[in-house]
Amino acid sequence: MNNQRGLATFEIILVVMIIAVLTTVAVPKMARLVDKVQLDYEMKIFLSTLDFAKSLNKNAFYNGEIFQYTDLDKVSMVQINIIENLRRYEVKQDSEVLKYHDLPKNFSIADNLNGIIYFTKSNSGHVTLTSKLGDKRYIYIDSVGRWSGANQERYQ
Repeated sequence: MNNQRGLATFEIILVVMIIAVLTTVAVPKMARLVDKVQLDYEMKIFLSTLDFAKSLNKNAFYNGEIFQYTDLDKVSMVQINIIENLRRYEVKQDSEVLKYHDLPKNFSIADNLNGIIYFTKSNSGHVTLTSKLGDKRYIYIDSVGRWSGANQERYQ
């Protein structure tokens, strides 16, 4: 009679191989999911920053190609500066930084607006947020100060 106690080497190797295969499949999917969630979060922060900057210009209205103010005593220059190398953007009002946000490591931001989104005159273009795995989100800004966001798949 053979009373075997414990596990055979083959059984241990088999369990380790099954765990390795499951890990090989699950880890990249989890990394992609975490990256996507981080990118969506960063996009929402950027859109709320646009809302914040626009709210500073509540007394402005659009007339042709420039913003005009109902109360000229409250005129101030509000803009968002995009600093690509530092992966940062900041809301400035009359050269004072009111709010800023640094992107996470390996994220990047780019634009075709010469690094500045003005809220006292019209400008149009887009801002691109790129994650560490290369996914992109675009924020399109039109000439009357409206914006919308999109995934890269939608505009390819």
